[in-house]
Amino acid sequence: MAMTSPDKPEIIVNLGFPPAPAFRAAASLHQLHDNASHHEALDRRHPLGIYNVSTSRILKKLLACCKNLEAYHHAAPTAKQLAACSALSDAVIDYLELTLYAAAEHVDDIETIAECFFADKDAYRRSPDVKRLKAAIKPIRARISGFTNAIKHNHCRIRLFSCDFQQQADAVCLHGFFIEQFHNGVVGPSPLFRAGGERIISITSFLWSVLFYLYAIAEALHNFLAAIHVIPDTTAAEEGTPFLTETLIGLLRLPLYSFDDVHPFEVTRLIVNADDKHRALMASNIYGSIARRWSKSPHGGFGSLRLAYEGDGTSKSFDMGAPRNLRLQQWD
Repeated sequence: MAMTSPDKPEIIVNLGFPPAPAFRAAASLHQLHDNASHHEALDRRHPLGIYNVSTSRILKKLLACCKNLEAYHHAAPTAKQLAACSALSDAVIDYLELTLYAAAEHVDDIETIAECFFADKDAYRRSPDVKRLKAAIKPIRARISGFTNAIKHNHCRIRLFSCDFQQQADAVCLHGFFIEQFHNGVVGPSPLFRAGGERIISITSFLWSVLFYLYAIAEALHNFLAAIHVIPDTTAAEEGTPFLTETLIGLLRLPLYSFDDVHPFEVTRLIVNADDKHRALMASNIYGSIARRWSKSPHGGFGSLRLAYEGDGTSKSFDMGAPRNLRLQQWD
């Protein structure tokens, strides 16, 4: 992956063409100067090993969520059929949560990598470059940390929202999620996120945001490595892990839309260059995906909807509100 354009960042992905889609930090860590790292003295993996394990863990969870969500789309094309697919909906929720946790822990792994370039903890703590790295990561991690802290510390849970949407002869069941919380006697979308407008969040939009989160943190880590002069002035692109290519294809097979959330494509442009082999792998036959794009017709209609609350044996009041927005992302 590479980023261009200062006003609106661009992520350029080449599938089947060199260079392969790699995170910039991975390329930098491949080309560390000799003896730049103190990882052996600290009894740790090589920094590249820490990075690869961390990113692969996230990508595996992200890919599993994509595959289960795609299976959910095919098994239940309409909201009325969802009740018979509880195993798939549970798998989507489980992998959403696992993706969240893995993404949150990635920040700790980045800090562990940074520690490898200092002989002792005092030098690490005093470093202005470390402080700049943490400051760069802080806004990137804020949303992920908010979700995971709500689940861990406020007894919140991930719940699914689904609704039927039709444009002319094409139809799809759109899936979102919300962070459920008990508040003022009512079970509903958590008020922790309502102020930011994220009442119902598109699952596919969120999954894309995790990939973009990885990319943004990779840029911050690369800039840190350049600032402490442990890499060459220019670094050549490296191959990405197989999971990165598979995850990109898994995401491209899903419909592109957002509900009350801001889709990451609205702030970062994604350009995909693919050969015929990889274009064929993107075809899922799901309406709204890259191979079966949304109609540009301004007319559309909604059908049945489903909020998948889970009873707790005592709560009796539930907030049954639907999302306030639906934004379709067009590939142009």
